[in-house]
Amino acid sequence: MAGTAAASGLAATPARLGVVLPSLRSSSPVNEHGFVELGGCSAALASQPAQRINDAVDAQGRIAGGAGAGR
Repeated sequence: MAGTAAASGLAATPARLGVVLPSLRSSSPVNEHGFVELGGCSAALASQPAQRINDAVDAQGRIAGGAGAGR
């Protein structure tokens, strides 16, 4: 159950940016803990959330007075 909740939460975040991670799913527990399989995707798809996260960090840095800007 914990793996399902974690996978759903992790999938929802990039989905807000219009990015769907196709292989993300919950799996059987490991050592009695929820487990999430991140799977694989194309390099182009993997680059999308990375770029969006970098853009958000840069924007936050500009708002906060420059920290994180100009990567």
